[in-house]
Amino acid sequence: MFLTFRHLEQVADMNRSPGPRWSIARVLSVCIAVSSSLFLHPASVVAQGFRVSTHVYNVAGAGGADSVLSSSLSLFSNGRVYDYIDAADEVIIFDPMQKKFTILNVARELTTTISFEEIRRHLDKRVPTVEQYLQELAQQRNPSAEAVATNLRFQLNPEFRRDYKAMNGHLELTSSSWNYRVETQPWQNADQVETYLQYADWTARLNHVLHPGSFFPEPRLALNKSLRELKTRVPVAIELDLRPSESLHIRAQHQFRQGLDDDDRRRIARWDHAAASQSVRQLPFLSYQQTVLLSRK
Repeated sequence: MFLTFRHLEQVADMNRSPGPRWSIARVLSVCIAVSSSLFLHPASVVAQGFRVSTHVYNVAGAGGADSVLSSSLSLFSNGRVYDYIDAADEVIIFDPMQKKFTILNVARELTTTISFEEIRRHLDKRVPTVEQYLQELAQQRNPSAEAVATNLRFQLNPEFRRDYKAMNGHLELTSSSWNYRVETQPWQNADQVETYLQYADWTARLNHVLHPGSFFPEPRLALNKSLRELKTRVPVAIELDLRPSESLHIRAQHQFRQGLDDDDRRRIARWDHAAASQSVRQLPFLSYQQTVLLSRK
């Protein structure tokens, strides 16, 4: 994945300023940014797949150098997406035909699956919990609680001002405290653009379930909706800026490339083999979370 959807949220939370936090869950919907290069090909190459490599940066202040937070590789092949982050030695396989994600931790030889329906159920369950928490915040009657409540309401029902400049392909979604700045470039294969955005939608939702404590997915879904309106353009540079309410300013630099090379195909074959291997232990989703994710904290 382009650090973008799966791990950006984690990176964002790690770099947020101290302050009121909602301990129940906050799922990121982040994507981030800068420039990259695209190779344009006709729609007939859709079956060949494509790749997106990403570097995520913490944006430095005046005079400072931006620091790299993480890197990732996403391979789009035969209807699936393989999202790999070397530091975690973990790959997430997005399979829209089977309506599920497979999560494989290569180092630990563990795997789990979660269906789209399970993800939807988790998202639905959060609503009454959030509403109850908002009532508790309202009773506190202090600026800190009001700020937390405002943030939560926005994440559940984001409303952005949209500005797209066709001349340079720049898209901005802005609000009082949550801003996306996006650079787009042409991509001739509309089917691949939709595949990319469908993947981005579901990965944003998965992040809410997989990584408690990150942002809600709705802001990212709102961005994807705006990107769909551009039809044959892809976001090569996306920046998330939560200032001034929080000192979070992150960008991801994506490099899109049409087609997959032999190394990419070998990676996919290795991951498919590992996921099906009897030596890899299949765990229920919650057990996988406890075994792998919680051990990283």
